[in-house]
Amino acid sequence: MLDQIHVRMKKILFFVRIMKKELEYTKEQLESFINHHMDAVIITDLEGQILRVNEAYEKVYGWKSHEVIGKKYYDIAGAFSKDVHENIKKTVAEKEAINRVEVVRARKDGSLVDLRITISPIFNGKDELVGLSGVCVDISEAKKAKQELDLLHRKLKESELKYRTLFEYANDAIYLLEIGSDHFPARFVEVNEAGCKRFGYTREELLSTPCHGIIPRDSDIVQKTVEEIRNGNLSFTLQSQFTFKSGEIKKLEYSGKLFNIENKKVLLIVSRDRTEYLKTEELLQKSEKLAAVGQLATAIAHEIRNPLTAIKGFMQLLTEKASKEELTYMNIISSEIERIEMITDEFMSVAKPQAVTFQSIDLQLLIQQVILLLQPQATMKNIFIELNSYGEMPFVYCESNQMKQVFINILKNAIEAMPSGGEIKVELRKKDNNHIHIQIIDEGVGISKERIKHLGEPFYSIKEDGIGLGLMICFNIIQQHKGTLSIESEVNKGTSVEICLPLD
Repeated sequence: MLDQIHVRMKKILFFVRIMKKELEYTKEQLESFINHHMDAVIITDLEGQILRVNEAYEKVYGWKSHEVIGKKYYDIAGAFSKDVHENIKKTVAEKEAINRVEVVRARKDGSLVDLRITISPIFNGKDELVGLSGVCVDISEAKKAKQELDLLHRKLKESELKYRTLFEYANDAIYLLEIGSDHFPARFVEVNEAGCKRFGYTREELLSTPCHGIIPRDSDIVQKTVEEIRNGNLSFTLQSQFTFKSGEIKKLEYSGKLFNIENKKVLLIVSRDRTEYLKTEELLQKSEKLAAVGQLATAIAHEIRNPLTAIKGFMQLLTEKASKEELTYMNIISSEIERIEMITDEFMSVAKPQAVTFQSIDLQLLIQQVILLLQPQATMKNIFIELNSYGEMPFVYCESNQMKQVFINILKNAIEAMPSGGEIKVELRKKDNNHIHIQIIDEGVGISKERIKHLGEPFYSIKEDGIGLGLMICFNIIQQHKGTLSIESEVNKGTSVEICLPLD
Protein backbone atom coordinates (compact mmCIF):
# COMPACT_ATOMS: atom_id res chain seq x y z
CA MET A 1 0.00 0.00 0.00
CA LEU A 2 2.80 2.38 0.92
CA ASP A 3 4.56 1.45 -2.26
CA GLN A 4 1.51 2.42 -4.29
CA ILE A 5 1.27 5.77 -2.51
CA HIS A 6 4.95 6.33 -3.08
CA VAL A 7 4.62 5.62 -6.81
CA ARG A 8 1.61 7.91 -7.05
CA MET A 9 3.49 10.72 -5.30
CA LYS A 10 6.35 10.36 -7.72
CA LYS A 11 3.96 10.69 -10.60
CA ILE A 12 2.37 13.79 -9.03
CA LEU A 13 5.78 15.37 -8.47
CA PHE A 14 6.73 14.55 -12.02
CA PHE A 15 3.63 16.27 -13.41
CA VAL A 16 4.17 19.24 -11.09
CA ARG A 17 7.73 19.63 -12.39
CA ILE A 18 6.39 19.45 -15.98
CA MET A 19 3.68 22.01 -15.25
CA LYS A 20 6.25 24.32 -13.63
CA LYS A 21 8.44 24.07 -16.69
CA GLU A 22 5.44 24.77 -18.92
CA LEU A 23 4.42 27.69 -16.75
CA GLU A 24 7.97 29.03 -16.85
CA TYR A 25 8.03 28.54 -20.61
CA THR A 26 4.65 30.26 -20.98
CA LYS A 27 5.81 33.07 -18.72
CA GLU A 28 8.96 33.49 -20.78
CA GLN A 29 6.89 33.56 -23.96
CA LEU A 30 4.53 36.11 -22.42
CA GLU A 31 7.49 38.19 -21.27
CA SER A 32 9.05 37.99 -24.70
CA PHE A 33 5.73 38.89 -26.36
CA ILE A 34 5.29 41.93 -24.11
CA ASN A 35 8.90 43.08 -24.36
CA HIS A 36 9.19 42.70 -28.11
CA HIS A 37 5.70 43.87 -29.05
CA MET A 38 6.06 46.78 -31.49
CA ASP A 39 3.15 48.63 -29.84
CA ALA A 40 3.05 50.00 -26.31
CA VAL A 41 1.78 47.43 -23.80
CA ILE A 42 0.71 48.25 -20.24
CA ILE A 43 -0.52 45.89 -17.48
CA THR A 44 -2.55 47.27 -14.54
CA ASP A 45 -4.55 45.91 -11.65
CA LEU A 46 -8.26 46.52 -11.29
CA GLU A 47 -7.61 49.91 -9.66
CA GLY A 48 -5.46 51.12 -12.54
CA GLN A 49 -2.14 50.68 -10.77
CA ILE A 50 0.60 50.04 -13.31
CA LEU A 51 2.23 46.64 -12.94
CA ARG A 52 4.22 46.32 -16.12
CA VAL A 53 5.11 48.29 -19.29
CA ASN A 54 7.27 47.34 -22.27
CA GLU A 55 10.00 49.20 -24.17
CA ALA A 56 7.55 50.41 -26.84
CA TYR A 57 5.59 52.11 -24.05
CA GLU A 58 8.74 53.96 -22.97
CA LYS A 59 9.30 55.12 -26.56
CA VAL A 60 5.71 56.24 -27.13
CA TYR A 61 5.14 58.01 -23.78
CA GLY A 62 8.70 58.99 -22.85
CA TRP A 63 8.38 57.48 -19.33
CA LYS A 64 10.83 54.86 -18.12
CA SER A 65 9.30 51.70 -16.62
CA HIS A 66 10.65 52.40 -13.10
CA GLU A 67 9.05 55.87 -13.22
CA VAL A 68 5.49 54.56 -13.76
CA ILE A 69 5.34 51.09 -12.17
CA GLY A 70 3.34 51.29 -8.95
CA LYS A 71 1.58 54.51 -9.96
CA LYS A 72 -2.06 54.85 -11.03
CA TYR A 73 -2.39 55.04 -14.80
CA TYR A 74 -4.84 57.93 -14.68
CA ASP A 75 -2.39 59.91 -12.56
CA ILE A 76 0.18 59.56 -15.33
CA ALA A 77 -2.47 60.58 -17.91
CA GLY A 78 -2.74 64.07 -16.38
CA ALA A 79 -5.39 66.17 -18.20
CA PHE A 80 -6.83 62.96 -19.67
CA SER A 81 -7.23 61.20 -16.31
CA LYS A 82 -11.02 61.33 -16.34
CA ASP A 83 -11.15 59.66 -19.76
CA VAL A 84 -8.68 56.94 -18.60
CA HIS A 85 -10.57 56.32 -15.36
CA GLU A 86 -13.85 55.89 -17.25
CA ASN A 87 -12.29 53.33 -19.64
CA ILE A 88 -10.85 51.29 -16.71
CA LYS A 89 -14.18 51.34 -14.82
CA LYS A 90 -16.06 50.29 -17.95
CA THR A 91 -13.74 47.34 -18.66
CA VAL A 92 -13.89 46.17 -15.02
CA ALA A 93 -17.68 46.51 -14.88
CA GLU A 94 -18.47 44.80 -18.17
CA LYS A 95 -15.50 42.37 -18.17
CA GLU A 96 -15.25 42.93 -21.92
CA ALA A 97 -12.54 44.47 -24.06
CA ILE A 98 -12.70 48.03 -25.34
CA ASN A 99 -11.51 47.69 -28.91
CA ARG A 100 -9.61 50.17 -31.11
CA VAL A 101 -10.68 53.42 -29.47
CA GLU A 102 -8.90 56.49 -30.85
CA VAL A 103 -7.67 58.80 -28.07
CA VAL A 104 -5.18 61.59 -27.44
CA ARG A 105 -2.64 61.15 -24.65
CA ALA A 106 0.14 63.30 -23.19
CA ARG A 107 3.78 62.26 -23.24
CA LYS A 108 6.17 62.91 -20.38
CA ASP A 109 7.38 66.14 -22.07
CA GLY A 110 3.79 67.37 -22.41
CA SER A 111 3.51 66.82 -26.15
CA LEU A 112 0.42 65.02 -27.43
CA VAL A 113 0.24 61.74 -29.27
CA ASP A 114 -2.66 60.15 -31.21
CA LEU A 115 -3.26 56.54 -30.15
CA ARG A 116 -5.59 53.68 -30.95
CA ILE A 117 -6.02 51.67 -27.73
CA THR A 118 -7.47 48.28 -26.90
CA ILE A 119 -8.14 47.50 -23.21
CA SER A 120 -8.62 43.80 -22.41
CA PRO A 121 -9.53 42.09 -19.13
CA ILE A 122 -7.09 39.54 -17.56
CA PHE A 123 -8.60 36.48 -15.85
CA ASN A 124 -6.95 33.88 -13.58
CA GLY A 125 -7.43 30.14 -13.76
CA LYS A 126 -10.71 30.43 -11.83
CA ASP A 127 -12.10 32.85 -14.42
CA GLU A 128 -11.75 35.70 -11.97
CA LEU A 129 -10.90 39.22 -13.22
CA VAL A 130 -7.51 40.08 -11.80
CA GLY A 131 -6.14 42.85 -14.05
CA LEU A 132 -6.21 44.80 -17.29
CA SER A 133 -3.92 44.93 -20.30
CA GLY A 134 -3.72 47.82 -22.72
CA VAL A 135 -2.20 47.88 -26.18
CA CYS A 136 -1.57 51.39 -27.53
CA VAL A 137 -0.86 51.90 -31.23
CA ASP A 138 0.76 55.20 -32.23
CA ILE A 139 -1.38 56.48 -35.10
CA SER A 140 0.09 59.99 -35.26
CA GLU A 141 1.76 59.44 -38.65
CA ALA A 142 -1.25 57.57 -40.03
CA LYS A 143 -3.58 60.30 -38.82
CA LYS A 144 -1.32 62.97 -40.27
CA ALA A 145 -1.23 61.06 -43.55
CA LYS A 146 -5.02 60.77 -43.46
CA GLN A 147 -5.37 64.50 -42.81
CA GLU A 148 -3.03 65.21 -45.72
CA LEU A 149 -5.00 62.79 -47.87
CA ASP A 150 -8.26 64.44 -46.85
CA LEU A 151 -6.75 67.83 -47.66
CA LEU A 152 -5.61 66.51 -51.03
CA HIS A 153 -9.08 65.11 -51.74
CA ARG A 154 -10.63 68.44 -50.77
CA LYS A 155 -8.23 70.31 -53.04
CA LEU A 156 -8.95 67.85 -55.84
CA LYS A 157 -12.67 68.39 -55.38
CA GLU A 158 -12.18 72.15 -55.40
CA SER A 159 -9.99 71.87 -58.49
CA GLU A 160 -12.55 69.61 -60.15
CA LEU A 161 -15.27 72.13 -59.29
CA LYS A 162 -13.22 74.96 -60.80
CA TYR A 163 -12.57 73.04 -64.01
CA ARG A 164 -16.19 71.88 -64.15
CA THR A 165 -17.29 75.51 -63.80
CA LEU A 166 -14.87 76.60 -66.54
CA PHE A 167 -16.06 73.70 -68.69
CA GLU A 168 -19.77 74.36 -68.21
CA TYR A 169 -19.72 78.15 -68.49
CA ALA A 170 -17.10 78.57 -71.24
CA ASN A 171 -18.29 80.64 -74.21
CA ASP A 172 -16.56 78.22 -76.58
CA ALA A 173 -18.13 74.85 -77.34
CA ILE A 174 -16.17 72.00 -75.68
CA TYR A 175 -16.58 68.34 -76.62
CA LEU A 176 -14.90 65.15 -75.41
CA LEU A 177 -15.19 62.46 -78.09
CA GLU A 178 -14.29 58.79 -78.02
CA ILE A 179 -12.30 57.81 -81.11
CA GLY A 180 -12.98 54.43 -82.73
CA SER A 181 -10.45 51.99 -84.18
CA ASP A 182 -11.14 53.49 -87.63
CA HIS A 183 -9.99 56.93 -86.32
CA PHE A 184 -13.53 58.36 -86.66
CA PRO A 185 -15.31 59.97 -83.68
CA ALA A 186 -17.60 57.27 -82.24
CA ARG A 187 -19.57 58.97 -79.47
CA PHE A 188 -19.77 62.05 -77.25
CA VAL A 189 -18.24 61.39 -73.81
CA GLU A 190 -18.92 64.89 -72.46
CA VAL A 191 -20.16 68.24 -73.80
CA ASN A 192 -20.72 71.66 -72.23
CA GLU A 193 -23.76 73.94 -72.45
CA ALA A 194 -22.33 76.03 -75.31
CA GLY A 195 -21.75 72.85 -77.33
CA CYS A 196 -25.35 71.71 -76.77
CA LYS A 197 -26.74 75.07 -77.89
CA ARG A 198 -24.58 75.11 -81.00
CA PHE A 199 -25.85 71.73 -82.18
CA GLY A 200 -29.40 72.37 -80.98
CA TYR A 201 -29.59 69.20 -78.85
CA THR A 202 -29.83 68.52 -75.13
CA ARG A 203 -26.83 67.03 -73.33
CA GLU A 204 -28.68 63.72 -72.91
CA GLU A 205 -29.46 63.58 -76.65
CA LEU A 206 -25.83 64.22 -77.61
CA LEU A 207 -24.42 61.66 -75.14
CA SER A 208 -26.87 58.97 -76.25
CA THR A 209 -26.54 59.51 -80.04
CA PRO A 210 -23.59 58.17 -82.10
CA CYS A 211 -21.38 60.90 -83.54
CA HIS A 212 -22.34 60.09 -87.14
CA GLY A 213 -25.97 60.77 -86.15
CA ILE A 214 -25.01 64.36 -85.28
CA ILE A 215 -22.05 65.07 -87.60
CA PRO A 216 -22.06 63.23 -90.96
CA ARG A 217 -18.88 61.24 -91.63
CA ASP A 218 -18.44 62.86 -95.04
CA SER A 219 -18.58 66.41 -93.62
CA ASP A 220 -15.51 68.59 -94.05
CA ILE A 221 -15.06 69.00 -90.31
CA VAL A 222 -14.90 65.20 -89.71
CA GLN A 223 -12.69 64.46 -92.71
CA LYS A 224 -10.11 67.06 -91.65
CA THR A 225 -10.09 65.76 -88.07
CA VAL A 226 -9.67 62.12 -89.12
CA GLU A 227 -6.80 63.07 -91.44
CA GLU A 228 -4.96 64.75 -88.53
CA ILE A 229 -5.46 61.69 -86.29
CA ARG A 230 -4.28 59.28 -89.01
CA ASN A 231 -1.19 61.43 -89.53
CA GLY A 232 -0.34 60.91 -85.85
CA ASN A 233 -0.88 64.54 -84.79
CA LEU A 234 -1.76 64.68 -81.10
CA SER A 235 -2.57 68.42 -81.18
CA PHE A 236 -3.98 70.46 -84.07
CA THR A 237 -5.97 73.58 -84.91
CA LEU A 238 -8.26 73.66 -87.95
CA GLN A 239 -10.87 75.82 -89.64
CA SER A 240 -14.00 74.50 -91.28
CA GLN A 241 -17.57 75.34 -92.24
CA PHE A 242 -20.52 73.37 -90.89
CA THR A 243 -24.26 73.44 -91.52
CA PHE A 244 -26.19 72.83 -88.31
CA LYS A 245 -29.63 71.21 -88.09
CA SER A 246 -31.23 74.67 -87.89
CA GLY A 247 -29.85 75.35 -91.39
CA GLU A 248 -27.43 77.95 -90.04
CA ILE A 249 -23.98 77.86 -91.61
CA LYS A 250 -21.10 78.76 -89.33
CA LYS A 251 -17.39 79.10 -89.91
CA LEU A 252 -15.60 77.37 -87.06
CA GLU A 253 -12.07 77.30 -85.70
CA TYR A 254 -11.41 74.34 -83.44
CA SER A 255 -8.44 72.95 -81.55
CA GLY A 256 -8.05 69.22 -80.89
CA LYS A 257 -5.99 67.35 -78.29
CA LEU A 258 -5.72 63.54 -78.48
CA PHE A 259 -4.96 61.42 -75.39
CA ASN A 260 -5.85 58.13 -73.65
CA ILE A 261 -8.28 57.53 -70.79
CA GLU A 262 -8.59 53.98 -69.44
CA ASN A 263 -7.08 52.47 -72.60
CA LYS A 264 -9.52 54.40 -74.78
CA LYS A 265 -8.49 57.07 -77.27
CA VAL A 266 -10.37 60.34 -76.69
CA LEU A 267 -10.28 63.70 -78.42
CA LEU A 268 -10.84 67.01 -76.63
CA ILE A 269 -12.27 69.62 -79.00
CA VAL A 270 -12.56 73.34 -78.21
CA SER A 271 -14.58 75.00 -80.97
CA ARG A 272 -15.03 78.73 -81.54
CA ASP A 273 -17.53 80.41 -83.86
CA ARG A 274 -15.46 82.63 -86.18
CA THR A 275 -18.33 83.70 -88.46
CA GLU A 276 -18.63 87.25 -87.12
CA TYR A 277 -14.86 87.60 -86.80
CA LEU A 278 -14.36 86.69 -90.47
CA LYS A 279 -17.13 89.11 -91.47
CA THR A 280 -15.32 91.84 -89.55
CA GLU A 281 -12.08 90.85 -91.26
CA GLU A 282 -13.78 91.14 -94.66
CA LEU A 283 -15.10 94.58 -93.69
CA LEU A 284 -11.58 95.63 -92.73
CA GLN A 285 -10.31 94.45 -96.10
CA LYS A 286 -13.07 96.43 -97.78
CA SER A 287 -12.12 99.46 -95.70
CA GLU A 288 -8.52 99.12 -96.86
CA LYS A 289 -9.71 98.96 -100.46
CA LEU A 290 -11.91 102.01 -99.91
CA ALA A 291 -8.95 103.89 -98.48
CA ALA A 292 -6.94 102.98 -101.58
CA VAL A 293 -9.85 104.09 -103.80
CA GLY A 294 -10.05 107.36 -101.90
CA GLN A 295 -6.37 108.09 -102.45
CA LEU A 296 -6.60 107.10 -106.11
CA ALA A 297 -9.75 109.18 -106.63
CA THR A 298 -8.17 112.25 -105.06
CA ALA A 299 -5.07 111.93 -107.25
CA ILE A 300 -7.11 111.41 -110.46
CA ALA A 301 -9.50 114.28 -109.69
CA HIS A 302 -6.60 116.59 -108.94
CA GLU A 303 -4.79 115.69 -112.17
CA ILE A 304 -7.91 115.96 -114.34
CA ARG A 305 -9.47 119.16 -112.97
CA ASN A 306 -6.55 121.43 -113.76
CA PRO A 307 -6.35 120.65 -117.50
CA LEU A 308 -10.18 120.62 -117.67
CA THR A 309 -10.30 124.20 -116.41
CA ALA A 310 -7.85 125.27 -119.14
CA ILE A 311 -9.78 123.36 -121.85
CA LYS A 312 -13.09 124.93 -120.77
CA GLY A 313 -11.55 128.40 -120.89
CA PHE A 314 -10.18 127.92 -124.40
CA MET A 315 -13.47 126.38 -125.54
CA GLN A 316 -15.33 129.52 -124.44
CA LEU A 317 -12.89 131.68 -126.45
CA LEU A 318 -13.26 129.47 -129.52
CA THR A 319 -17.04 129.45 -129.22
CA GLU A 320 -17.16 133.24 -129.57
CA LYS A 321 -15.41 133.07 -132.98
CA ALA A 322 -16.87 129.79 -134.24
CA SER A 323 -19.19 129.45 -137.21
CA LYS A 324 -22.63 127.93 -136.96
CA GLU A 325 -21.36 124.53 -138.09
CA GLU A 326 -18.32 124.69 -135.78
CA LEU A 327 -20.57 125.77 -132.92
CA THR A 328 -22.44 122.46 -133.18
CA TYR A 329 -19.22 120.56 -132.64
CA MET A 330 -18.17 122.96 -129.87
CA ASN A 331 -21.40 122.26 -127.98
CA ILE A 332 -20.81 118.50 -128.24
CA ILE A 333 -17.26 118.93 -126.92
CA SER A 334 -18.52 121.14 -124.05
CA SER A 335 -21.14 118.53 -123.19
CA GLU A 336 -18.50 115.83 -123.02
CA ILE A 337 -16.26 118.06 -120.89
CA GLU A 338 -19.15 118.49 -118.45
CA ARG A 339 -19.58 114.72 -118.36
CA ILE A 340 -15.88 114.35 -117.51
CA GLU A 341 -16.38 116.87 -114.71
CA MET A 342 -19.33 114.84 -113.42
CA ILE A 343 -17.17 111.67 -113.39
CA THR A 344 -14.46 113.61 -111.55
CA ASP A 345 -17.02 114.69 -108.96
CA GLU A 346 -17.98 111.04 -108.51
CA PHE A 347 -14.36 110.20 -107.75
CA MET A 348 -14.21 113.09 -105.29
CA SER A 349 -17.33 111.81 -103.50
CA VAL A 350 -15.50 108.52 -103.00
CA ALA A 351 -12.36 110.30 -101.79
CA LYS A 352 -13.97 112.40 -99.05
CA PRO A 353 -17.41 113.22 -97.66
CA GLN A 354 -19.12 116.05 -99.50
CA ALA A 355 -21.17 118.78 -97.91
CA VAL A 356 -24.74 117.72 -98.59
CA THR A 357 -28.07 119.36 -97.93
CA PHE A 358 -30.80 117.11 -96.54
CA GLN A 359 -34.40 118.08 -97.04
CA SER A 360 -37.84 116.45 -97.18
CA ILE A 361 -38.55 115.30 -100.72
CA ASP A 362 -41.21 113.36 -102.58
CA LEU A 363 -39.34 110.11 -103.25
CA GLN A 364 -42.02 108.89 -105.65
CA LEU A 365 -41.63 112.00 -107.80
CA LEU A 366 -37.81 111.67 -107.73
CA ILE A 367 -38.03 108.06 -108.97
CA GLN A 368 -40.47 109.11 -111.71
CA GLN A 369 -37.89 111.68 -112.90
CA VAL A 370 -35.17 109.00 -112.97
CA ILE A 371 -37.43 106.61 -114.93
CA LEU A 372 -38.23 109.40 -117.40
CA LEU A 373 -34.50 110.05 -117.82
CA LEU A 374 -33.69 106.36 -118.47
CA GLN A 375 -36.82 105.43 -120.44
CA PRO A 376 -35.25 106.15 -123.89
CA GLN A 377 -32.36 103.76 -123.12
CA ALA A 378 -34.82 101.17 -121.81
CA THR A 379 -37.11 101.51 -124.87
CA MET A 380 -34.16 100.89 -127.21
CA LYS A 381 -33.67 97.50 -125.48
CA ASN A 382 -37.40 96.69 -125.47
CA ILE A 383 -37.64 97.17 -121.69
CA PHE A 384 -40.66 98.60 -119.87
CA ILE A 385 -40.18 100.24 -116.46
CA GLU A 386 -43.27 100.12 -114.21
CA LEU A 387 -43.65 102.16 -111.00
CA ASN A 388 -46.15 100.96 -108.41
CA SER A 389 -46.91 102.77 -105.17
CA TYR A 390 -48.87 101.05 -102.40
CA GLY A 391 -50.68 103.54 -100.20
CA GLU A 392 -49.91 107.17 -99.54
CA MET A 393 -46.16 107.85 -99.58
CA PRO A 394 -44.79 110.31 -96.98
CA PHE A 395 -41.88 112.61 -97.77
CA VAL A 396 -38.40 111.31 -97.06
CA TYR A 397 -35.65 113.36 -95.43
CA CYS A 398 -32.63 112.90 -97.72
CA GLU A 399 -30.19 114.49 -100.19
CA SER A 400 -32.05 114.46 -103.50
CA ASN A 401 -29.04 114.43 -105.86
CA GLN A 402 -27.43 111.52 -104.02
CA MET A 403 -30.68 109.53 -103.98
CA LYS A 404 -31.15 110.23 -107.68
CA GLN A 405 -27.64 108.89 -108.28
CA VAL A 406 -28.54 105.67 -106.37
CA PHE A 407 -31.65 104.99 -108.46
CA ILE A 408 -29.88 105.86 -111.74
CA ASN A 409 -27.06 103.38 -110.95
CA ILE A 410 -29.43 100.58 -109.92
CA LEU A 411 -31.84 101.04 -112.85
CA LYS A 412 -28.94 101.26 -115.34
CA ASN A 413 -27.60 97.97 -113.96
CA ALA A 414 -31.06 96.42 -114.35
CA ILE A 415 -31.36 97.62 -117.96
CA GLU A 416 -27.88 96.34 -118.85
CA ALA A 417 -28.74 92.95 -117.28
CA MET A 418 -31.70 92.49 -119.70
CA PRO A 419 -30.26 92.21 -123.26
CA SER A 420 -33.41 90.37 -124.45
CA GLY A 421 -35.86 92.95 -123.07
CA GLY A 422 -38.49 92.49 -120.40
CA GLU A 423 -39.98 94.40 -117.50
CA ILE A 424 -38.51 96.24 -114.53
CA LYS A 425 -40.78 96.79 -111.54
CA VAL A 426 -40.21 99.59 -109.06
CA GLU A 427 -42.39 99.22 -105.96
CA LEU A 428 -42.79 101.66 -103.07
CA ARG A 429 -44.53 100.89 -99.81
CA LYS A 430 -44.54 102.16 -96.27
CA LYS A 431 -42.86 99.44 -94.21
CA ASP A 432 -43.94 100.88 -90.83
CA ASN A 433 -44.41 104.32 -89.29
CA ASN A 434 -40.68 105.02 -89.45
CA HIS A 435 -39.45 103.48 -92.72
CA ILE A 436 -40.16 103.40 -96.44
CA HIS A 437 -39.35 100.37 -98.57
CA ILE A 438 -38.25 100.51 -102.24
CA GLN A 439 -37.86 97.34 -104.31
CA ILE A 440 -36.43 97.24 -107.87
CA ILE A 441 -37.02 93.90 -109.61
CA ASP A 442 -35.67 92.97 -113.05
CA GLU A 443 -35.92 89.90 -115.30
CA GLY A 444 -32.25 89.87 -116.22
CA VAL A 445 -29.50 87.29 -116.32
CA GLY A 446 -29.14 87.28 -112.56
CA ILE A 447 -26.07 86.94 -110.33
CA SER A 448 -24.61 83.80 -108.73
CA LYS A 449 -24.54 83.50 -104.93
CA GLU A 450 -20.73 83.47 -104.94
CA ARG A 451 -20.67 86.88 -106.63
CA ILE A 452 -23.44 88.56 -104.65
CA LYS A 453 -21.37 88.68 -101.46
CA HIS A 454 -18.67 90.71 -103.27
CA LEU A 455 -21.05 93.31 -104.74
CA GLY A 456 -20.24 96.78 -103.46
CA GLU A 457 -16.52 96.11 -103.18
CA PRO A 458 -14.35 98.58 -105.07
CA PHE A 459 -13.05 97.33 -108.42
CA TYR A 460 -15.35 94.29 -108.33
CA SER A 461 -17.83 94.20 -111.19
CA ILE A 462 -19.76 91.50 -113.06
CA LYS A 463 -19.73 93.66 -116.22
CA GLU A 464 -16.83 93.38 -118.64
CA ASP A 465 -16.23 97.13 -118.82
CA GLY A 466 -17.27 97.91 -115.23
CA ILE A 467 -14.94 99.19 -112.52
CA GLY A 468 -17.14 98.32 -109.55
CA LEU A 469 -17.60 101.85 -108.19
CA GLY A 470 -21.31 102.34 -109.03
CA LEU A 471 -22.74 99.95 -106.45
CA MET A 472 -20.06 100.88 -103.95
CA ILE A 473 -21.23 104.50 -104.14
CA CYS A 474 -24.85 103.33 -103.76
CA PHE A 475 -23.99 101.37 -100.60
CA ASN A 476 -22.14 104.38 -99.16
CA ILE A 477 -24.99 106.81 -99.89
CA ILE A 478 -27.64 104.54 -98.35
CA GLN A 479 -25.41 103.99 -95.32
CA GLN A 480 -25.00 107.77 -94.90
CA HIS A 481 -28.80 108.01 -94.95
CA LYS A 482 -28.93 105.38 -92.14
CA GLY A 483 -30.72 102.96 -94.42
CA THR A 484 -30.02 99.46 -95.74
CA LEU A 485 -29.46 98.05 -99.23
CA SER A 486 -29.69 94.33 -99.93
CA ILE A 487 -29.52 92.29 -103.14
CA GLU A 488 -31.10 88.94 -103.92
CA SER A 489 -30.64 87.21 -107.24
CA GLU A 490 -30.99 83.93 -109.08
CA VAL A 491 -29.15 83.10 -112.29
CA ASN A 492 -31.36 83.42 -115.42
CA LYS A 493 -34.34 84.51 -113.30
CA GLY A 494 -33.52 88.08 -112.32
CA THR A 495 -32.42 90.32 -109.48
CA SER A 496 -34.19 92.15 -106.66
CA VAL A 497 -32.64 95.20 -104.99
CA GLU A 498 -34.29 96.30 -101.75
CA ILE A 499 -33.71 99.69 -100.14
CA CYS A 500 -35.07 100.63 -96.74
CA LEU A 501 -34.88 104.33 -95.72
CA PRO A 502 -35.88 106.04 -92.45
CA LEU A 503 -38.55 108.73 -92.80
CA ASP A 504 -36.89 111.11 -90.32
